[in-house]
Amino acid sequence: MDYDADHAPDPSAWLAADEAERLRAVEAHHAGLASHARMPKPRLHAALHLVVEAQLASGEPPEVRRALERLVAGGLPRHEAVHAVGLLVANAASAALEGRTFDATTYARELDALTVEGWRAAGKG
Repeated sequence: MDYDADHAPDPSAWLAADEAERLRAVEAHHAGLASHARMPKPRLHAALHLVVEAQLASGEPPEVRRALERLVAGGLPRHEAVHAVGLLVANAASAALEGRTFDATTYARELDALTVEGWRAAGKG
């Protein structure tokens, strides 16, 4: 399986692929990027890509696709838009590790609030 974060993978193929295969493809893609920022935890970074791409491929929650499309339409490369959504995934995972319950309504609201301007103002893009 090949992966390029700037191009959406085929949803059916993505969901049908073994998770380990998807992870290897994402890691291989990042290993070949000279322009990508240094990743202190490359496996975690790749795992966030897996979550975002799975949400996009499945269409659940629908706010993920809307957020990604809005960010790309606003000028972010798709890869960077995946990172913006991935940050929200990471925040939700961090909250769960702290014992808080995942709140799908809050996640949807955060996705709906994602903007290019907000991402850039936060120093992320």
